[in-house]
Amino acid sequence: MKKTLQLALIFSILYGQNNFAMQEYQMPPAQVSVALAEERLLAPTVSVTGSVISLNDSNLSTQVSGELQWLAEVGTQVKKGDIIAKIVQTLLAIDVQVAEAQLKKIQADFNFRDQEVMRFKLLANRDNTSKARLQEESSKRTMLLQEIQAAKANLTMAHHYLSQTEIRAPFSGHIVSRLANKGEFLSEGDKLLRLVDTFNREVSVNAPMNLLHYLNKDALVEVEFAGTKLSLPIKTIVPVGDKISRMVEVRIGVSSEEMIIGLPVKVSLPSAEALTRVVIPRDSLIIRGSEVYIYRINQSMKTEKINAEIDTIAGTWVAIKSNLDIGDKIVIRGGERLMPDQDVQILEQ
Repeated sequence: MKKTLQLALIFSILYGQNNFAMQEYQMPPAQVSVALAEERLLAPTVSVTGSVISLNDSNLSTQVSGELQWLAEVGTQVKKGDIIAKIVQTLLAIDVQVAEAQLKKIQADFNFRDQEVMRFKLLANRDNTSKARLQEESSKRTMLLQEIQAAKANLTMAHHYLSQTEIRAPFSGHIVSRLANKGEFLSEGDKLLRLVDTFNREVSVNAPMNLLHYLNKDALVEVEFAGTKLSLPIKTIVPVGDKISRMVEVRIGVSSEEMIIGLPVKVSLPSAEALTRVVIPRDSLIIRGSEVYIYRINQSMKTEKINAEIDTIAGTWVAIKSNLDIGDKIVIRGGERLMPDQDVQILEQ
């Protein structure tokens, strides 16, 4: 009986090991996503910091003196031409009335002188008056004509100052701060409020002067902010270096509404001439402590582990010093749990 039990136990152990081996043999291949190694024009980059700025950021002032009647609230969104502040216009309205009265008075005087000139011309033709008197009247009429021009200019100026009692937004944007308060008496040139154009924005970065040779207008560079990476074009390069920092300003276009004014950004700028390299997506790199490697899928649909010694990084692409061929299948998803020489199934390419 004891011997029978021992044989049964041995049979059970052997059967269990064989069953485990069968299960291991039948494990399905790992599912991965791959990308093809490709040839690209790539340049090494250097990272610089900057921020999003507005193309129009103005402290608006009053052009006339007077009591501040109304001022737009902070945070108000305005369009170009909207009224954002008002000055009490009583005195300036009176100036307009005075200028109009002065113009009418001079015009009436001119009409009288004009009739006198016509009358003296008739008398002179009949030799009933001297030509000197005619010239005198003609001169007075000419002087009144000039006074009319000056009175019209004064009236135009009075209307202009009256119109300036309503301060209008010179561009669309948001009211950021109020620099005066209702009821204050303001003199010409006093600050009213700060208006920032929140619709026209750019990224401003300061780049080392030695990078100037590798920067080109409209070239795409990688801009990183708040965990997001975008490829944006260089709009402007200011080829004038600061004598203290030895930096030049570079302006980059903005395409995302999330890039609000004042947002800090990190920009990758080229630091050398671009060369043709075989590159792979940066997402394919697997980092384990100090080890960096990738997995390549061979013709047998098995994994090959390749140590990745990084040569150049540019945006989402990276060139490594290992020998890669154009068209090699590189794992970009699912590589974290792979082992060398493991069977895989490609989900997407």
